[in-house]
Amino acid sequence: MSQNRADFGPVQLSRWLGIEESQLRRAQNRGLIPPPDIDDKRWSYALAKTLPDHVDDIVAALEPTQEPAAPAAADAGSRSAAPRARGAERRETFGPVQLSRHLGLKTWQLQRARERGLVPEPDTEQKRWSKELVETLPDRVEEIRAAVGDHPGLGSEKAAEHLAQRTGQEVERSDVQLLAEQGTLAPVGDFRGWPLYAIEDLDVLDPAAVTAAISDRHAWIETSLSSAEAAQLLGWPVGKFEVTAERNGLAPGRFGRYARGGVERLSAQ
Repeated sequence: MSQNRADFGPVQLSRWLGIEESQLRRAQNRGLIPPPDIDDKRWSYALAKTLPDHVDDIVAALEPTQEPAAPAAADAGSRSAAPRARGAERRETFGPVQLSRHLGLKTWQLQRARERGLVPEPDTEQKRWSKELVETLPDRVEEIRAAVGDHPGLGSEKAAEHLAQRTGQEVERSDVQLLAEQGTLAPVGDFRGWPLYAIEDLDVLDPAAVTAAISDRHAWIETSLSSAEAAQLLGWPVGKFEVTAERNGLAPGRFGRYARGGVERLSAQ
């Protein structure tokens, strides 16, 4: 979670709560989860933080109920026993939230462990982990921690700040993004759809690769023009430049800037 406690869309909220997005939608439709309180589209952190304690009850309420098959009056005792049996079954299985707590892991650590095959997928029809399977997992916790680490990672902006402190260079977010595009730096997860980078990977990154990314940025800025700069060079309004550029197949590159050579070739239009 970011320092500012950002808001949640449905995908992020379902992951944060450890449930499926379809479960979130069903719960919302049934009034088990309040509607979004930000522009009718996103949940604020203040509202979201009231939900984790109710996840078990929400999931339980979403489970399909089965009517007993016309039992005789003498079987009244068995009818009352059925709900208790289902409740007992849930207590014998684990959802993502319960499993992460049981293993002493963060939910993001469990998710990454699943992505890496360190934790098997749920083995019950309810998409939960059985007690028998869970009993085999505590011995893997140290392996999981070693593999996924104790920090969820840094976004590109924070990663740039980290690299700047480490290398003494003026690193920007776009430099980190370029390193990722080149395959020099690989994300270890994501937050709200944005990639996260492991601190360990940032610490072992070759400073020369960082320098090259910065040089690439400077070189492009020096040989490219913004829409306003291009329009000024041609003596056109910005609108005319952008429309003419599109018609001639001149697309902007990084930072929304245009190659100077391409702009100059438009002067004949």
